[in-house]
Amino acid sequence: MASVSLPPQLGRNRRPHGIRPASAPTAYSGGQDWGERALQRTWRSVGALFFGIGIVNAFVPVLPTTVFLLIGLWAYGKGDPRMRERLLAHPRFGPGLRLWVEKKQISRKGKVAAISGIAASAALTAYGLGPRPLMWAILGGLGALCAYLATRAEPTVAAA
Repeated sequence: MASVSLPPQLGRNRRPHGIRPASAPTAYSGGQDWGERALQRTWRSVGALFFGIGIVNAFVPVLPTTVFLLIGLWAYGKGDPRMRERLLAHPRFGPGLRLWVEKKQISRKGKVAAISGIAASAALTAYGLGPRPLMWAILGGLGALCAYLATRAEPTVAAA
């Protein structure tokens, strides 16, 4: 089988599909092309959406907060590193987020709160749906999530 060579016009500055990105004025873009800026805006929007959902969930007792904050933190890391650092430095949410990002650990208090919230949500789902296959699938997924959370490492307390 013969290999296919790319045409010579597909040089280093072109994408594999051969389409060059539209360049914006350099004074506005800071040297980035339109696609990169649009992608950063998209990641910022995803981060803001999930962070907003997480904040709302902090005041709704049954819904999880940390999962949405982690997704928002991940998206901000791709689109707005300064906002990611602000979240990691937050006095209330920062320690738990840093613990997960840096060490993949969850505190016991966080595990208990998350699993309790998931259990309450599972009970409401079971009550609302009744004995249906969808309910069993949802409960199975929530059970797997609880098992995942329960098996994550906990931070060690340094001896004084």
